[in-house]
Amino acid sequence: MTIACLEINKKDNIDLLLQPVKDDKLITEVTINELIENSEYSDLYVDNGNIKNAIAELNSVLKPLQANQSGREIRYQVLERRDAKISIEIDKDEMSATGEISTALGGKHLSAKAILHAAQKAGVTKGFSKEELVKLAQYAAKEPPGSIVKGKIALGKDPINGQDGNIKLLVESAQQRILKPKEKEDGSVDMRDLGDIICVRVGDPLAKKIPPTEGIKGFSVTGTPLEPVPGEDVSLNVGEGTTISPKNKDVLVSTRVGLPRVIDNGMEVDEVYKIKNVDVSTGHIQFEGSVIIDGDVCEGMKVIASGDISVAGFVESAYLESGGDITIGGGIIGKKQDVEDQKMTDIIMSVSIKAAGKVFAKYCQYADIACKEMRIENQMMHSIINVEDKLWLGTEDKANGKLIAGFISAGNSVHAGTVGATAGSTTIITFEKRLEEIQEKLSAIEEKLEVESNATNELKEASNKLKKLPKDKVNPEVLNKVMSTYKHHAERMGTLLNEKESVEEEINNYMASVFVEASERIYQSVQLIIGEYHDKTKREYGPSKMRYKERKIIIDPIVNS
Repeated sequence: MTIACLEINKKDNIDLLLQPVKDDKLITEVTINELIENSEYSDLYVDNGNIKNAIAELNSVLKPLQANQSGREIRYQVLERRDAKISIEIDKDEMSATGEISTALGGKHLSAKAILHAAQKAGVTKGFSKEELVKLAQYAAKEPPGSIVKGKIALGKDPINGQDGNIKLLVESAQQRILKPKEKEDGSVDMRDLGDIICVRVGDPLAKKIPPTEGIKGFSVTGTPLEPVPGEDVSLNVGEGTTISPKNKDVLVSTRVGLPRVIDNGMEVDEVYKIKNVDVSTGHIQFEGSVIIDGDVCEGMKVIASGDISVAGFVESAYLESGGDITIGGGIIGKKQDVEDQKMTDIIMSVSIKAAGKVFAKYCQYADIACKEMRIENQMMHSIINVEDKLWLGTEDKANGKLIAGFISAGNSVHAGTVGATAGSTTIITFEKRLEEIQEKLSAIEEKLEVESNATNELKEASNKLKKLPKDKVNPEVLNKVMSTYKHHAERMGTLLNEKESVEEEINNYMASVFVEASERIYQSVQLIIGEYHDKTKREYGPSKMRYKERKIIIDPIVNS
């Protein structure tokens, strides 16, 4: 019987030793593989080629032998100790490097240090994680021989972009004072007691520019530095009554005694008119600057200011007009009237407020208000509102107020806790004004297109007629002029068509962006108008968002995550 065994050779690898004896039992590759699997060397790399060669040579030796006759010894190296191998892959963006290990076959495992050296040899120079290197080495050592193990070993670092410059206010505005009344000893606040008037003197610092930062550089795993985007600079806006400090070009100081008022990227200092109440005893107020009223604006009175108007108390059936913000610590109270069956253009509210900036009040009823942005803290009822940007009903950080009936024309969005009323009074919210402005742009482009189209058609017809004439009757200069003019108008048409497409896209984007959001409830008879599309709620909804989508008004539930 042929004897097969495994022996360690001088290279510490394993040879297959065959001692041939001619009999009826065959030694095959399967026999050898079973021998290997049952041996202590089963983890080593198997050289199947040499196994085949050994079997072939065995058969060759056995062929001429007689029964039970022995032949010469056959020896082949069939098992090899192989150390673990690693290849390093660097991502295309060079922001990470991965090690791929083919685990050891009876040989040496890779240490974390060996993985590091392999990565460095492959061009990875930065971003190594010692923890990940150790983890990958340990993981590979535990996996079956010949397994493929992968792991991130280095990560690049994205640059941190610089922060934009900004303007830090160094004094409070009157609006902040109104919204933060003086606290009593018992912890309550008195809206009538606003503390001392916020008045600055000549030379007082008002605002400071915080310069932009350069950012922090990043790097790729190959060591390429990644430059950050520097922050954008901002300029101090020197308003009336202010100047740049001669001692520090980044500081804005006052040039007059007066009331500081916030403007974009800066401040103004208004002349200040302060009064307790506005009533028949004081008469109407018209002032070039800001007006502070510690009490109320009573029925029938007017307050007109080029700056801000700050009212600690209430505005009752009065007229307010401001070149800045209007801040009302109490409420806006107009006279009750039936507005359901009247045209909006026929309704005249007893309260009329116009502000170039923002309007704030605790509550509002039966008022006509036009402003850039508006926040009513508690409730707004039966009012006509024209707000260029956003209408917000609720606290500063949560839209939990009530919007009950009335007509709202908004520019971007309307936010409230509840919209509409259980009584079913109609609440109309429209986003038509901004759309009308964009539509006017579109109409102007279409008019120009018609003019250019007519001119192009006439010139084309003229050029065709000229081309049909005999060559000796065609004036080349006239033909060239006609063709040149035709080309000019055709190019102009192309430009206008692109402008038309852009404005049409602007209309679609705007219509898709506006919405009404109720964080608690929308009642029936709330009508939303977006361009030619409109719909009125016929039932009650929970937290919902009304918006335009695919040529109709839809109501989506708001799911709190």
